[in-house]
Amino acid sequence: MLSLPTVIRFGLGTVMCLFLSMPAHAQHAQGLPILCGQEVFNHIVREHYPDLHRAFEATFDECRARAATPVAQERSQYVIPVVIHVVWKNPEENLHDSILLNQITVLNEDYNRLNADTGNLRAIFSHVAGNAQIRFELDEIRRVKTNANFQLNVLTGDLMANLKNSAQGGSDAKNPLRYLNIWICRIQPVTILGIPLGQVLGFAFPPNNLPNWPANSGAPAIGQDGVVLDFRTVGRNNPNPLPSPAGGGNLVIRGRTGTHEVGHYLGLRHIWGDGGLLGNNDCNQSDGIDDTPFANAQSNFDCNKNRNTCVKVEPFYGMDMPDLIENYMDYSSESCMNMFTQGQVNHMRAVLQGPRNILVQSSSIAQPGSVQNKPLVYPNPVCAQEFWLDIPSEWWPCHFSLYSTDGRLLLERRIEQGPAGTWPVTHVKTTGLSSGWYIARWQQDRRQWAERVFIYR
Repeated sequence: MLSLPTVIRFGLGTVMCLFLSMPAHAQHAQGLPILCGQEVFNHIVREHYPDLHRAFEATFDECRARAATPVAQERSQYVIPVVIHVVWKNPEENLHDSILLNQITVLNEDYNRLNADTGNLRAIFSHVAGNAQIRFELDEIRRVKTNANFQLNVLTGDLMANLKNSAQGGSDAKNPLRYLNIWICRIQPVTILGIPLGQVLGFAFPPNNLPNWPANSGAPAIGQDGVVLDFRTVGRNNPNPLPSPAGGGNLVIRGRTGTHEVGHYLGLRHIWGDGGLLGNNDCNQSDGIDDTPFANAQSNFDCNKNRNTCVKVEPFYGMDMPDLIENYMDYSSESCMNMFTQGQVNHMRAVLQGPRNILVQSSSIAQPGSVQNKPLVYPNPVCAQEFWLDIPSEWWPCHFSLYSTDGRLLLERRIEQGPAGTWPVTHVKTTGLSSGWYIARWQQDRRQWAERVFIYR
């Protein structure tokens, strides 16, 4: 039989944690057993979004290689604009501005190593602690009263798309190429055939070149990209309790579910490599980051500094190391989390120099395609059967044309002004176009903008 709701987090497009209730005789002294693993979500992705799964893997490998370069390791501050969507049904879900602002404060502390609990990091790990130097600036708060429910569907693979669709009771994204969208709502418990299995705390899509999907792949649309948080996990000053799956009280909430999920959004995996539940983790499964020690499973929402689940010599450290329970990408108590490693920092910054470079608002590095307030083609280079035109509002309406390098007009389109609060991201099919260089051109009144586009097959 199944008892009280359990906790699931989704991140890196992954099922983060599933607490399954067991008969009383099977429960251990500290509460319900914890079953975690990337394999749970990977099953959903393989069945419903195979191209998305491949894109996640390819982009992660690309960013890991980029993180090793000197450019990736420079330390200018990056600024990410944030749009928060509060989608609420009951009054307690309509969080006060002070709670939302506190969550932004938590992100800025944690991503700049300004958090007050940095001193709680064990000395053995102090030399690998990293400062991401990423600042989050709140651009807008959108509030939507709804009658809809938002629930992950394990059987159909529905990743709560209705939350991000105003026509279905949610809130449409603000251009996800240029803004980090964070949706806050009550996430309904996960059920299978009506049987409750667990509670989702949050989830996020990692970078995957965003709209770069093959035709008819069934992958989530660009408007779904971002972070989702259950309303009870937001901020340090949240008055809404969240019962602990182990019983005996509530989870400690310090706003670090948001820190964790934004880490997934910026390309980080769980430090135990998402092995365990179905993966038979033998301490050889890695998160791809050298300075996060191997672990065979996640922490149990506690702060056990004696935990050492993989007794082996760590290549990076040259010795056996305990589990890094202080890391934001573990499942330790939020009062225990206090750091990213330097390897994780390099990876996130590589993501902001690569697949999410359009997101960055301020940087000493001029990134290709990152010029603000100019139209652009995305992705570029183009390897799919279509690309997107991302057009800032000051360029509405305008005329778009695509030319070959010898000056032949190949296609043209009039881009009309979009409804208030939206952006006219337009699909352009590449059917019939061969590999090579093309010229994209926008014209509006007396000004124009051109960009080179490379298509490859």
